[in-house]
Formats: sequence, C-alpha cells, structure tokens
Amino acid sequence: MKFRIFGWCIWMLGTALCQAAEWPTLRLSRYLNREAAWYSSPEALSLADNILTWQDDYGGWPKNVNTASKPYDGNRKDLHGTFDNGATIGELRFLARVYKASGQERYLQAFQKGFEMILKAQYPTGGWPQQYPSPAKTYHRYVTFNDNAMVRILVFLKDVGQSEDFSFVKEEQRQAARTAFERGIGCILKCQIRVNGELTGWCAQHDEKDLSPRAARSYELVSLSGGESAEILRLLMRLEDPSPVVVRAVVSGVRWFERSKIEGLRLKWINGRRMAVPDPEAPALWARFYEIDTNRPFFSDRDGIRKYDYNELDPERAEGYAWLGDWGKDVFREFEKWKEKWKDRLAAAERIRIVLTGDSTVCEFQPPDWRRGWGQYLGEYFSDKVEIANHARSGRSTKTFLNEGLWEKALEDKPLFILIQFGHNDNHAPDKPESTAAEKEYTDNLRYFVERARAIGATPILITPMHRRKFTPNGRMNDTLQPYADAMKKVAEEKKAALVDLHTASGRLFEEMGESEAAKLSDDLQDRTHFNEQGARKMAEMIMQQLPQAEPSIKPYLKQKK
Repeated sequence: MKFRIFGWCIWMLGTALCQAAEWPTLRLSRYLNREAAWYSSPEALSLADNILTWQDDYGGWPKNVNTASKPYDGNRKDLHGTFDNGATIGELRFLARVYKASGQERYLQAFQKGFEMILKAQYPTGGWPQQYPSPAKTYHRYVTFNDNAMVRILVFLKDVGQSEDFSFVKEEQRQAARTAFERGIGCILKCQIRVNGELTGWCAQHDEKDLSPRAARSYELVSLSGGESAEILRLLMRLEDPSPVVVRAVVSGVRWFERSKIEGLRLKWINGRRMAVPDPEAPALWARFYEIDTNRPFFSDRDGIRKYDYNELDPERAEGYAWLGDWGKDVFREFEKWKEKWKDRLAAAERIRIVLTGDSTVCEFQPPDWRRGWGQYLGEYFSDKVEIANHARSGRSTKTFLNEGLWEKALEDKPLFILIQFGHNDNHAPDKPESTAAEKEYTDNLRYFVERARAIGATPILITPMHRRKFTPNGRMNDTLQPYADAMKKVAEEKKAALVDLHTASGRLFEEMGESEAAKLSDDLQDRTHFNEQGARKMAEMIMQQLPQAEPSIKPYLKQKK
C-alpha cells in the first residue's frame, strides 16, 4: 500500500529547506542542497530546461509530477500551476540557483514570471489561493494553509527579500517580496480562530474575502487543524522582533496545542489494517481536525459525515490521509527556546486589544498640534489587561479607510473589540474622493466592517458621528450628519450590532452648553469639527457612559470603580 508521507519545511537563518519530503513522484528538494558549482553543470542545465517546459502560461507548475525528469510533451492547455504539494516554489528555488550559477537568461525569465505570478496571486486580505488563477466556485480559491502551501510561499518570499541566494533580484522586486511577506503574516494573524474569547489555531483553509474558516474536499470539513496550525506557529516563532500581536498569537496557539493533545493512543497495524489502540506509554498525538466549538477531534470518510473514533473510518480514508500526527512535538520544542528568547515580551500574551477606527475626531495627535481625538483618552477607562490600538486616521472616510488598506491593518491586531466611528469625511461634497452617500456606499461599508470584524472573531461596536458644533439662530444644532447617524443605526439594527449613539448625546451636550461655551472645546474658534483635550475627553466620557450597556461583554475589561 502507498501512504502519503509529509515533509515539513524548516526555516533556519532565512533559508528554507524541505527535508525528507518524498511524494510518489520526485520532488525538487533533493536538488536544492548541492554545491554552487553543480548548478552550472550539464546535468543541472538539462534538469532546468525540462522544468521550463512544465511552466504554465501564468508562471506556475503542476503538482505531483517530476517536472525535472523529462520535457513536457502534452497540450499546454492542460498545464495548471498550483502551490499545492510543494509545486511552483520548488521549481522557482531551483531555477534561481541555476540562473545565479550559469547566468543564462531563459532561467531568469522563467523565475521572474513565476515570482510575478505569486505577487499577483496574493489577495487583498493578504493570503494566497491554492492555485492561480483561482477558480470562482471551488475550494481552490480559498486562502490555503492546507499542506503548508501558504507557509511555503511566505518562506520563499522571506528568502527573496533578504537571502543572498536571490541577490540577482532587483531591489524593487525584493522590496515587493518583503511587503507581500508582511501582508501574508497579517493574514495569518487575522485568520487565527477565536473561541469563547480565546485565540486557538487555524483552519486548513479560510475564505479569501472575510477569512472565516472554510471546508475543502468532502472529508476536509470546517475545523481547527492540528497539522496546519503547527507549521503556522513555527513560522511565527521565527519572525524577527515579534510584535505584541505575534506574541499573543504564538502563546495562545501553543496553549491550544497543550489543551488539544491526545494521550494514551497509538497507531498500529493489526491484521493488515491501521488502527488506533490504547497505550499509556504512547507519545502525545494531535488530530488533523478539531471541532471549533467543542475542540473535539473528529474524522471523516468521503461522505463528509463526522466520526469521533478513528477506527470507524473506511480503510481507504484511514490509510490515505494523515488524521493523527505528532505535530505538537516540534511546536513545544521550539516554543521552549522562543519563550526564553522573548521572555521580556510574554506579558503581551495576557492582554486583549481594543482597536479604534475612524477619522480625526478619534485619532491621536501630538504637540504642537492642539487637536485631540477621543481615542487618546479611552484607555483611561480600561484595566491594565487592555491595550488600545488606535488605527483612526485624519481625513478618512469609510471609503478611503478601506481603499488605503487601513481596515486590513486594523484587523491584523486581532482585536477582541473594534470601535467604528465614521461620517464626518463621508459627509464631504460629492466631488471629493472621500465622499460617500449615506444610504448607499456608507451603509454598505459599515455592513462590511461589521461582517469582517465578526469573521475574525472580534465584536464590532458602531459609534455614530458626533455633531459638528454648528448652531442655528435659535440655538439648536445645524445637523448635517443626521443621515449618516441614521444609516449607522439602521446597520446596527439590521446586523444586531452594538451601537453607541454619540450623535444624539453630543448634540444634547452642545445645546446645553450653548454656542459660545461649545466653541471652547476647540483651540480654533472657527473649527467646529475638531476638539482640544477638554472636548476630546468629553467625547470619551459620553462614549463610556453608553458602552457597557451597548456591549455588556466589555464590562470585565473596565477599571473597577473605587
């Protein structure tokens, strides 16, 4: 019988080596550790020329074939490149070595084509599909961690960006590789699945748009994946200068592995069949798939029906898929070294993040600018276990916050709560690039924010835009933002999302103060939108008066009143 044998990529000092990685067909890893001079030899050039014939029109290579053994002589329309099972990345690494040794242009051209394809294939959310172009309907379009496809791409990009092996690559392309790598890490952080407020592991594939867990083949159901999560964690543990978000992801992921280990079970051959048998001396195992809500290991035949006993699998599936493995062993071993190296940063793992998104009325300003956003003072209301990450930016609307990638960066912080306040710049004149119509694009963007926040396990909290301090002759508010406040209330009701009505509260406050006193909330008497410290603190105070009632789950993170 033939069995699928997994080889795991080890990344040391920026060099990725796939070791002991044999599929039924030859893999190029055996050629990636030769002496530099060999890559200009007739043997190496012959292998490289064979590889060139297998490259598809987009720049990729097919899987499970020996692309180096002989030239491709079939119909080129039948060539479909993929990142699955080690395809494409191995070919690119080999061609890079051959070009660097031989200097022959055809190898550089093929490398460049494949490299540019990888950059094109990256989704706006930061991940990669299993193949490019990605199909519209099948699971191959999902962000693919399965069989470590995305980890392998990221290790390759890391090397292109900094390894001497790729010194022939132009600097602008190396920078593009570094940028794509950082975006890919951001995707990983966004995809980590949160269960009951706790970060756990990853699914083998995630939706390419909202990054929620997705199923693939009939027996690859939505789940937490022991195999794929292990390699993701090992990649994160090799990052230089890990941020608090990365530290939290690693520590939380390792804790999930500790909770998820299966003890006292061993796989053995009995009467020609592979079986799981009790053995108190057996080393720990981990399941390939765990139920997200219960963390219960499960298995499945091709009918897609969950089974909770490995021995109930049909022999074909029991022997044809890696359902159980020792994936956590390497995770724990590397974590011991990692936590010692970064012990001064481990406290970050015990904190949760609250992300703020919005415009200049929310964001942070520094002297000599007199302006202040309410986000600068919100942290004073929360306990020490909370970190406030203020991603608000001056001049942004819902549209520009999305188009500039600021929303995706906010999600990379993997917050437990996301506070969302927009409207002032959406309300600008229709000819302005930031402008949105309240009942159309603004509403659609808010729906998207709520859906994306929930997809990564965060709780969205909508905050209606406060009034501009403009008055009518009779002392009432000259309300230009009401359509945007109403649109946000509509989205909150439709999506059952928490809402803080700062628009109503601020209008009531300003009218009580009167125009002359309300003007003192700014250091510029002509500026009726922005706030000085006094005004920003009042906005923060009004938000916090409503927030615990609007979203009760945030109460445990507030400072306890004396």
